[in-house]
Amino acid sequence: MADAAATATAPAATRTPPLPRRALRAEDGLGLLVVAALTILVLAPMASVVVQAFVPGLFSGQASRVGFTGLLEIFERPLWRRALENSLFLASVAALVGCALGTGLAILRHTTGLVIGRALDAAAWAILILPSFIVAQGWILFASRGGIADRWLGLSFVPDLVFNPWGLAWVMSLKAFPYAYITVCAALHWRMDDYVAAARLCGASPLRVLASVRIPMLMPAVLAGAVLIFIDVIGDFGLPAALATTYRFPTLTYAIYVAINQSPIRFDLAGVLAFYVTVIMLVAVCAYFWILRRRRYDFLGARARIAEAPARGRIGWPDAVAALALLVALVLPIGSSFLVSIADRLHGGFTLDNLTLRHYAFVLETGGAFLRALSNSMGIAALAALGSASVAAAAAYVMTFSDFRLNRLIDLTCTLSLAVPGVVLGIGYIFVWNAPALAQAGLSLYGTWHILVLAGMAGAIPIAVRVLLGAMAQVPASQLSAAALQGAGLARRILTIVIPLVAAALVAATLTAFGSAVFDLAINAILRPPRLDVLPVYVNRAFEQGAFGAATAATLVAGGATVALVAGIDALAKSALRRVLAPPSAEKETS
Repeated sequence: MADAAATATAPAATRTPPLPRRALRAEDGLGLLVVAALTILVLAPMASVVVQAFVPGLFSGQASRVGFTGLLEIFERPLWRRALENSLFLASVAALVGCALGTGLAILRHTTGLVIGRALDAAAWAILILPSFIVAQGWILFASRGGIADRWLGLSFVPDLVFNPWGLAWVMSLKAFPYAYITVCAALHWRMDDYVAAARLCGASPLRVLASVRIPMLMPAVLAGAVLIFIDVIGDFGLPAALATTYRFPTLTYAIYVAINQSPIRFDLAGVLAFYVTVIMLVAVCAYFWILRRRRYDFLGARARIAEAPARGRIGWPDAVAALALLVALVLPIGSSFLVSIADRLHGGFTLDNLTLRHYAFVLETGGAFLRALSNSMGIAALAALGSASVAAAAAYVMTFSDFRLNRLIDLTCTLSLAVPGVVLGIGYIFVWNAPALAQAGLSLYGTWHILVLAGMAGAIPIAVRVLLGAMAQVPASQLSAAALQGAGLARRILTIVIPLVAAALVAATLTAFGSAVFDLAINAILRPPRLDVLPVYVNRAFEQGAFGAATAATLVAGGATVALVAGIDALAKSALRRVLAPPSAEKETS
């Protein structure tokens, strides 16, 4: 009895006070809501794709057989087999080339005094954010026969150089190399110069030190960059969609699109192809972890130090290499789109009498299809961004501040959905929301704009969760425990403690989701209702019809409007947060 009394009267500082049972029930309830939302938005569509591959026609009420015959059909159809081979070739070559390019630029950035280092960082993020179909359209305008390189610059060899499997793989590597660049730059944050110094003392040349010391130490980041590039390219829909009118190069993602847009519609084939895309991505991730487990990479020791940015030197060959990479990867495709947008005729060349603004006047015409498409896309993206931020905030809170039993399921779902391309997600949404059972219950959303909002939320939640997890990790759990002991409920703790402390990250996650949803071609092309104008489909259709000036003008206007809107909201939000969260003394000084 004495021991029990001593334990009961122990100082509060020696043990963590348990949360009231009511708070645990409330957080469990929030966790169940998160699981239900992720099941509807992510798990159910992904599961439907897997099931459809083994039971073709299940979700259309036409299931006739169960087994592997549907999976083997891809090898019996020449077009689908070629699409599989093209996708594997494109992703593999792009992973190797893009990883080498990104790793090399990252090493140059952190070991030499690049004058354009900051410009390289900004350009890498810009390339990563730009939709692939916009970059692909820029390359087509530059490199196609009758394009800028051929007609304006007289470089007749460029079309044959670009429009072949190796050239397309090079284009995709230029679009995806920022994955490797960013991951390797992060790995270079810490340095262990002892290993480099030991190698140099043994007579190793700088090149050998790079190959035998620095690259092996960076291998986890290098492999991560290669896997990210492979996953991004294998699931890309923008490049094949843009190439459809110029160069025949079918891929798995475009074959899925064709399967649901042909007559008769082949949802069974689309499900099989989507299954192959998902399996290939999972195999790539599993291979990455298998390679890492074969040896140790924990080289950081007590002598490790944070890498300092090298002092800027004179312009030399590293700057020339970085500038060339920026020119080819960003300036060339975007600059080509801009030149075409102000050219009266594509074959007219860059002359004063060929310059015009009529394409911009056409897309900005009051009541025109472009303005309707832009407003519809921004409205849908805004709803998707708000919804995804809400679900992601709840998921991040549950994973950070509770011992909810399904936390691993939430984390696994958000991680796996990062690797699911928009085409596969769109097919899953068709299977789920066009099922006969939901149609009979009046819950079918296929053919309505609501399904675009849900798909946009599903695509944005994984990124938003990662952003918010980092911010919530900085919030002391003791503050929430103290508030709970004072009787504050779950909603009050979230509104008065968590949200004010992570408000900046919440705004960033919402704006990121908004920007990505506006230009999501895959989701919009597959799930768009027939009579609804949306921006990505408008731009892609204009490009397919040969209206290059209108397509590029629409892209630049929409991109500028989106960037301006995001920047304006971000500035207003930061200003409001500074005023609301400023301490009383600071408010008095400013007044």
